[in-house]
Amino acid sequence: MEPNVPTTPEETGLVLDTTHDLHGDHVDPQIQVVRQNVRVALLPLAIIAFTVIAFIAAAWTFLTALPPA
Repeated sequence: MEPNVPTTPEETGLVLDTTHDLHGDHVDPQIQVVRQNVRVALLPLAIIAFTVIAFIAAAWTFLTALPPA
């Protein structure tokens, strides 16, 4: 009966060298740069800013329309 020993360093399994087989337009999924759309971030901020400014303008209008005390 053969002993059950760990594999030797010569038995590496299926390791493929694919760095030389890549195309010019290949994108490695582990080295991707995050691209965020700036419009997606600015649209909610613009809506919030517009709402706050409209509220301030409405409050200013109503407060200046009050008769002097």
